[in-house]
Amino acid sequence: MDGTILNEWDFPVHEEIMQTKSGIEIPATMQKAIIRSDTNQPLATVGKKYTIVKHQDVVKSIRDAISKANISKDFTEKIEVFDGGKRIRGSILFNDMTIEPMVGDYIKYQVLYYNSYDGTWSFSVAGMGFRLFCKNGCADQHSIAKTVNKHTANINIQASTKQIEKSADIFFNNIGWYKAMSLATITDLQAEGFFKLHMCRAYTKTSEKKINKKRLEKLMGFWIDNKRQVGSNKWALYNACTYWATHTNDVKNPEIERNEREKLVAKAVKETVWSI
Repeated sequence: MDGTILNEWDFPVHEEIMQTKSGIEIPATMQKAIIRSDTNQPLATVGKKYTIVKHQDVVKSIRDAISKANISKDFTEKIEVFDGGKRIRGSILFNDMTIEPMVGDYIKYQVLYYNSYDGTWSFSVAGMGFRLFCKNGCADQHSIAKTVNKHTANINIQASTKQIEKSADIFFNNIGWYKAMSLATITDLQAEGFFKLHMCRAYTKTSEKKINKKRLEKLMGFWIDNKRQVGSNKWALYNACTYWATHTNDVKNPEIERNEREKLVAKAVKETVWSI
């Protein structure tokens, strides 16, 4: 399902006590329901420690942080709503904040954030790059001031969004990291080995190491496409990973899959792993 824009994220929600079919009340200390107040639609059942983080509060806090940081007024905002309002993904793309790791290959700075009422996503905010060539997000070794918070009583939206104020500086400081990738030669065998070790491990209850061959085939295809464009280097490998992570329309729940893939890529490109 594709996300929708407009203000479909701006609706009231509340908690309700749950009951069994026979009318027995379930204590809130065990489980409770999250209800969309304007339609009475149940959005989720959650545990006793769950605290509602409203979509409206998240959006307002992000916008306030952007305004306070005063990094740019030239930006494009997009808020996608999924599954009747259970989840939102927002992005703010800064049109005048651009770096060029390779000639003709541009990356803009963007802020990406997630929130959910059904526990699918924690509230998270991250500053990162957005590659204009193929419109894929650029996770990097620093995650550029990313914060992730579970929906508990200790969550502090304002404190989390303060990270945005410093993430723009980190983005521009990372231009050397991006450029270094274009100078690091990678062979097909090295690319395949990286995918097998960090991107295509299949879960097994045994000691045997299994590979997700279908995923490996896709990633190798993206690697080949990218090395034709930018050469046989780390930059091509990196963009094969991020392209795979952000293009998920061929799966059942594309927005959930994208979030999981982005986390996998961010983990794979950490300095301790990325030194191929």
